[in-house]
This record gives sequence, structure tokens and C-alpha cells, in this order.
Amino acid sequence: MTKILLIRHGETVWNKEKRYQGQKDSPLSDEGIRQGQKTGAFLAQQEIAAVYSSDLSRAVWTAEAISGHHGLTPIQDQRIREMSFGVWEGMTREEIKQKFPDIFYARYRDSMNTRVPGGELPHEVVERFHAFLNELIKTHVSETVVVVSHGGCLRFTIAALLSIPLEKSYCLHLSNAGISELQYVGADRQCPWEAITINSTGHLT
Repeated sequence: MTKILLIRHGETVWNKEKRYQGQKDSPLSDEGIRQGQKTGAFLAQQEIAAVYSSDLSRAVWTAEAISGHHGLTPIQDQRIREMSFGVWEGMTREEIKQKFPDIFYARYRDSMNTRVPGGELPHEVVERFHAFLNELIKTHVSETVVVVSHGGCLRFTIAALLSIPLEKSYCLHLSNAGISELQYVGADRQCPWEAITINSTGHLT
């Protein structure tokens, strides 16, 4: 079976400022750099066949902190980018409430079907991430791989893989540099994907 370590990038400056990042980028904070280094050291003794990363720099840097222990170079893929928040990117929640109150409260009532102008809907994020995973499990049969991505798209994807309704995906808390280990046991099984751990953070202490 194929094991996949789904890892959220380290903390960024915009994470600290509570800004919507989406597909805009923000550098890792000092804490985010430390988180990446801790994660890399923790996984150093595992046999990892490949490291994949979103092409956004906060994910790439985190992936490099992991891949360097294995003589690997992260393979970047746009399909595992964060969900796009369109015109909200770079803004805080309070700024959004003031500038886009109608959309903010409509999305609060129905986040699955309310599109931020220029942004994505959750099912669209899941579709592109699933396309990536379908290729990955064919390429890495019976191997362990690392996938460094983002909080929002990882929540949606993990929920979908475990047959959790997407509107309940917010019940999954994913910390910066948290590790969620899933294994693919086969399409013919009642549960093709099994969760080993969700948001393991003990390595960060």
C-alpha cells in the first residue's frame, strides 16, 4: 500500500497576521522556519521515495527542509496549491467584513457554494487535488511519499478521502507543519483510504 504524509507548510507572516493567503504568498516566519527544520529532522530516518510540494514558496521551503535529509528535490505541482480566495487574498477578516460584507456573510451561511470573486469553491479544490493523488498512487505503489500543501485544501481533501462531508471539513484542525498520514489500500476496498494520524504535531515541541 502507498503511504502519504500530508503536511501543511510552516507558519508564515500572514498566518500570524491572520490574513487570507490563498494563492498569494507570504514568507515563513521565524517560527515557520523552525517548524520546517523540526519536521525535516523528525522524518529524516523514514524511507521516503519522493517529496511533492505546492509551487507556492511557503510550501516549497517547508518541503526543502524535509527533502534535504533524503537527497531529494521537491517536485512542484500547481494542483496542490491552496484554495484561491480571489479578491480577499492579503486581507484580514475584519477588512473583508468592511469591504465585502454581503459576500462574507453569504459565505458564512454557505461556504460550499458561495464564490469569492476570482476565487474557487471547495469541490473545485478537491477535484484538482484528487487528480494529483490519482497519478501519485500509480507512480508510487507500496512507497511512502511526502506532500507539502496548505491548510484549506488539505482539510477539504482529507475530508473527501475519508467520506466526510465537505461542509464538515472545518472540524479537521490542521496546524502549521502538522503531519497527517494516510494510506491507500485499494479502490476495491470499502474504505480506499485509511487515516493513520491526523495533524500529528508532537515533533514540533
